[in-house]
Amino acid sequence: MDINWDDAIICKGNNYRIKKLLEKEQINLIGFGGSITQGSLASCVENSYSYLVYNWLKKRFPDKLLNYFNCGVGGTGSLYGTFRINRDVAACDPDLVLIDFSVNDTANSESLDTFEGTIRQLLSLPSRPALIILGNVFYDRGESAQVIHSMIARHYDLPMISMDTTLYRLVLEGKIDRRSFTPDDLHPDDRGHGLLAQSIEHFLEMTFESTSLDRDLPIPEPFSSDVYSYVNSVDVRLNGFARHMSRRKTVQDRFVEGYEGYNKGDSLIFSGYGTSISLMYRQVISATDMSPNATAYVDGVKVAELTGSFDETWGENMKTAVVASGLPFGKHELVVTVTQTHDDDTKPFYFNGAGFAGKKPDIIFLDPVCTHNVWGGTRIRTDFGYDVNGDDIGECWGVSAHPNGDGTVRNGEFAGKKLSEVYYEHPELFFSDKKRDFGYSGSCAFYEDGHAPEDEKDIFPLLIKIIDAKTDLSIQVHPDDQYAAIHENGSLGKKECWYVLDTPEGGGELVIGHNAKTHEDLVQMVSDGKWDQLIRKVPVHKGDFIQIDPGTVHAIKGGMLILETQQNSDITYRVYDYDRLYHGNKRELHVKQSLDVIKVPAASLDNCVIRHDQIESESKENELQEIYRCDKYTVMKLSVDGKADIMVSDRFYTASVISGSGTIDGRKIKKGDFFILPAGYGKSKCEGTMDILFSKV
Repeated sequence: MDINWDDAIICKGNNYRIKKLLEKEQINLIGFGGSITQGSLASCVENSYSYLVYNWLKKRFPDKLLNYFNCGVGGTGSLYGTFRINRDVAACDPDLVLIDFSVNDTANSESLDTFEGTIRQLLSLPSRPALIILGNVFYDRGESAQVIHSMIARHYDLPMISMDTTLYRLVLEGKIDRRSFTPDDLHPDDRGHGLLAQSIEHFLEMTFESTSLDRDLPIPEPFSSDVYSYVNSVDVRLNGFARHMSRRKTVQDRFVEGYEGYNKGDSLIFSGYGTSISLMYRQVISATDMSPNATAYVDGVKVAELTGSFDETWGENMKTAVVASGLPFGKHELVVTVTQTHDDDTKPFYFNGAGFAGKKPDIIFLDPVCTHNVWGGTRIRTDFGYDVNGDDIGECWGVSAHPNGDGTVRNGEFAGKKLSEVYYEHPELFFSDKKRDFGYSGSCAFYEDGHAPEDEKDIFPLLIKIIDAKTDLSIQVHPDDQYAAIHENGSLGKKECWYVLDTPEGGGELVIGHNAKTHEDLVQMVSDGKWDQLIRKVPVHKGDFIQIDPGTVHAIKGGMLILETQQNSDITYRVYDYDRLYHGNKRELHVKQSLDVIKVPAASLDNCVIRHDQIESESKENELQEIYRCDKYTVMKLSVDGKADIMVSDRFYTASVISGSGTIDGRKIKKGDFFILPAGYGKSKCEGTMDILFSKV
């Protein structure tokens, strides 16, 4: 009987990616779906529909190298598909993917979201594969998820081929006996797989022969949700469960590399970032086996009872379920606990794994605040490209939520807001364990009316700045947290460090510490103005790192260009300012406070200075290098020459591009850019030739 396969094409779709297959010397074909794609009820895998299409392509293009990968897993829908694309499909470098989850998905909003996530992930793969969506059906009752899948196909302008509008229609019209191609009203036999293959081959031939070439279109905005476009990493802790050590040998191996719980009280604790949490576990056949039951909790709330057996007889089932959705993005915890065992249990409760999905927050790019200083110069404008007038530009506060220089968010949903406002309203973007249930008051959470924060995390903890010293900065010192809290209206103290970006030709000089042996010596030298005897001058070079603890006398000398990482404080005590005038007046000195906080004797230089050659010797290209760690911050450097990855988990990273240019997750960045990678951001990909200094708390 002749079948009009034109009737199967319910969505023709954009032909660009399929036509581009004609230009390729090698085509990797992937079958991605459930049991039909796996080849269920075909006499052998070579008679499955996707393999038949592969054979047809080999004959159609004898000069091309064709490779075939069957990524069908029986009994699974697009939910599980979203969590295995990277492992099973992306690893094959696909050029053409045949997708069928139509009978394992349910026609509801959850499947709409998971199927859309599947499509968005596949379209975003580096190999930019062509996609063809298939619509199979239960031939005894006509059920499938074709309606919601076709919505996604039309939104993304993808081809979709339907058995509902061909084979099932012919069955309803009495023109074909369904037993002639499906023994169980669902899975095709060899003839049924052949008919599926014919429908795909017909569409491909029609597209290949077409003389028109559609425009390559960008991936559109989501139709329903992009939650499952983003699959995030998960950490797991075992409390009684044992890791199942069998290794995965094929894509179809379902019950491997999971977790086994035998006893009541055995538990698994998964933690990760996202807005949706899913789980996967085994159900054994109750007629022959029994297994314990378990309960799932999300953030301490019971969300599901997990039954370890079921009444079907077709085989053990890998049950998949979304147990939490619509969560605020942040760190969440899923606990799975064995809550019921049976005397006749023959197998353990088997848990395959958990999936955390949801769009991570955007990188926060900042517009800095620049300051004019008596010792400032022009390099913040000329070297870093900031549009600020004057020849006395001393500092560029690149990452700052301080009221004296609060940076403005440049991009995304927070564009135009001050960093302090974002931090106060959304602390979960900065620390995974911080949430705030009250609104922003429109003011900064410190330095106002003597207000001291109840928790230090109420204050954004860091301040990152560039310092351009055309001439010498004052000889100065900073207090610690305890002194500042008492004497400076609840402020933080100021621990800081310097990374030397540039020096005068031949090297530069910094003041780091002093030469007084006792506090009495210190007081006398300051009183007598014996500055050359007091201060300790240290030669430095580009790439040197200097740690300045509270109580350390210090000064940046003329000609130096510095990147400073510090606590979020603007408390500086000037000991001496060379008697110079600024706008006709001498600047205020703070001799009493300085003498209160200067530490005697000064710390050894070995505890203050890390030389550039040591940093360079320990550096590895395209790997994040820790330079220094203390109780207030960790400073790291990434030298990118090509590609590099960094991972952000529970706490945010600040980033300062100090040389070169490139991209981070596809966004262009260049020297002088400052940005924040939020907590839970996960893996970030950098490409280009550039140096970036990162800091975290």
